[in-house]
Amino acid sequence: MRPLHPALQRGFTLVELMVTISVLAIIMALAVPSFRQLLEAQRMRAAAFDIVADLVLARSEALKRGTTVTLAPATGGWANGWSVSVGTEEIGKKNRVGNGVAFTAAPSSVTFNGSGRVSSSTAVVRFALENSDASRQRCISLDPSGRPKSTTTACPT
Repeated sequence: MRPLHPALQRGFTLVELMVTISVLAIIMALAVPSFRQLLEAQRMRAAAFDIVADLVLARSEALKRGTTVTLAPATGGWANGWSVSVGTEEIGKKNRVGNGVAFTAAPSSVTFNGSGRVSSSTAVVRFALENSDASRQRCISLDPSGRPKSTTTACPT
């Protein structure tokens, strides 16, 4: 039996719809874990960038003002944020880092003297960042001259 108006009959069958939905489900099953890894990597990059940016801010303020400037963690640790201060004046503040990023090693605070150098008894100050399953690490090193360096490897022990 032929349709009276073949041009008016458009669309697709139930079988075609089920095949399309199955293909989309397979693609989504492959894409979601990759997207999750991308988000984790971005959170790690953002946390490292934020701490480096505030280290640079603290150093430049110490040089500009010719006095000591301190970068200190918020109550509860570095993962809860930090602040840059000159004496009692707070000149910068960072809120909590993204979920899944932890500071596995960090100094109690970092103080720059008026010449921009780190006022510390240790040779190199390091911040070690790690994601929730320890598959990604970042190491932010601060040499005695006060210049930060970020690497995508674990910090040396």
